[in-house]
Amino acid sequence: MPRGTETRKNPQLYCTALQTMLQFTNMNMNSPVEEIKSRINIVDLVGSYVRLTKAGANFKALCPFHTERTASFNVSPARQIWHCFGCSKGGDAFRFIMEIEGMDFPEALKFLAERTGVVLKREDPAIRSERNRLLVLMEETAKFFEANLAIGLLSSNPIAQYLRDRGLKDETIKEFRLGYASNEWRALSTYLAAKGFTAIEMEKAGLAVGRRQTRIDTQTNVDGYDRFRSRIMFPIFDYQGRAIAFGGRIFPERENEAKYINSPETILYQKSKVLYGLHVAKNDILKSGQAVVVEGYMDMIMAYQAGVRGTVASSGTALGVDQMRILRRLCDKLVMAFDMDQAGQAAADRGIQLALQSGFDITVMDLGNYKDPADAVRDDPVFFQNAVPSARHIVQFYLDSVLRTFAPDTPEGKRACERAVLPVISALSSELERAHWVRILGELLRIGEDVLWRALSRIRSGDRIDAEHESLANNQHTPSRKRLLEERLLGILASSPVLAAQHLTRINDALFAPERLEILFHLRGGATLADSTRAALGRIALEAEMTADSIADWDGEYARCYRELEKEYIKEQMGKLSVEIQRAEQESRAELPALMLKFQKLSQQLSKSHSV
Repeated sequence: MPRGTETRKNPQLYCTALQTMLQFTNMNMNSPVEEIKSRINIVDLVGSYVRLTKAGANFKALCPFHTERTASFNVSPARQIWHCFGCSKGGDAFRFIMEIEGMDFPEALKFLAERTGVVLKREDPAIRSERNRLLVLMEETAKFFEANLAIGLLSSNPIAQYLRDRGLKDETIKEFRLGYASNEWRALSTYLAAKGFTAIEMEKAGLAVGRRQTRIDTQTNVDGYDRFRSRIMFPIFDYQGRAIAFGGRIFPERENEAKYINSPETILYQKSKVLYGLHVAKNDILKSGQAVVVEGYMDMIMAYQAGVRGTVASSGTALGVDQMRILRRLCDKLVMAFDMDQAGQAAADRGIQLALQSGFDITVMDLGNYKDPADAVRDDPVFFQNAVPSARHIVQFYLDSVLRTFAPDTPEGKRACERAVLPVISALSSELERAHWVRILGELLRIGEDVLWRALSRIRSGDRIDAEHESLANNQHTPSRKRLLEERLLGILASSPVLAAQHLTRINDALFAPERLEILFHLRGGATLADSTRAALGRIALEAEMTADSIADWDGEYARCYRELEKEYIKEQMGKLSVEIQRAEQESRAELPALMLKFQKLSQQLSKSHSV
């Protein structure tokens, strides 16, 4: 809140301030929504998803909802709101959970109620949504597969022996809830039908294929078959640790069948937005500012078992934009540990390029002679643990890859470096870091640095063109000066009950556009705002709050903004009059002299305001 000790010293002003804040948040403590708001700390909530840093009275972070290199995402503990000044998203705790988890409001209400211990006395039917119903179905499925495998663990059958040969401990198998789908066509669907789930729900969850269900009296007839059969099952979890999909590894292996099959896309599971193991790795990633990225389920589980807890898996494909965005809100450094076969290397290349564009610092683990992280951990856990801090810088990794095939002083070596290494150097965000690698590469290739800089310039020119287009597109949405002044003025009033009490009733309503006028009416005690307008008020109040420490004289700041807003209003009126005068001249209308006189008076007012 802006500086000033009047509120604290004067009880009457304090009551006015409290009343204004209560009005601003429209509190009703009989509502479970407001009870949740009273219990939740938005800094703790957002901080469990995003790495926050202190910024005066507020907190800042890289926005989790769009890609950026400079933090524009702000959280206000005083107002219990958040806002990104880059993508313009913002709101309260409920809006954050809805955006970050992809939930609707009833789901967010239930989620936050469980988090805060608030009892929802009467469950809204909307809360029992299809999504929640499928989550229950997936949990029952995970239990079913777990129970199948548990029998094998006790009897030391071939399934259990295979998992132990791969290096998994029984406690790790249980922690990641591994299971087994037997080689029966309808074992799972029969079990789920007995639990009350329909064939349509099984299909929507991706567990059944070609399934239909009809009911004749009390007899249920089903056809189709289970998607997963004769496979070791890996539940795939969302950020909260809820089973949303499955990956199944064939066991025992059979010819002409895929080694792995995964759940299809469903309303619970979009592969491009999920990182395997993130539900257990997120806290370690958040604390360390670093994530180890591997390729497969076993790689992730084995790394976790070896004590490298901040590990996630890309599930066998290159990392996508959404996955990068998830990681970017938790950390700024990635340690890549992909399989070193041809497919794994291709995935690493695609993921690395996107990671560099997302602003990550990247290193690559050296797995030596091991095929993948899982094998390395099984044979030598200490080797894998030490490989994380000793990972090579991304440029060094690509440079070493080239030098294994080509000599640096040959034309072929120089061309290979131009194709493989220079694009990586070009993508580095730090100019000093680029200069460091240009010098090393120049010495290695025995060519002048100016030649390398010219080559980099050609590579980066395409990036600059894209950046210019992006900047032009952003400028098209830049708010006018009048709008900025309107919002600045309203933000000051929303942040300072003292100034609000002095000036709210004396403001000229005509100065404001209709959407900002609605906020002005609200601050005066008017009707409740719509959600979108309330979010706008939260944003402009947060903007004023962020500059509180740098403004010594808030009365003077308010007066300056009001004076400038009056000038912009006069200019706007003069612009409208100019159009009317031109039309009156063209049509020889009688009101032309009156319009000219009105324009002259506005011009005089503007001159006087400039001289003040």
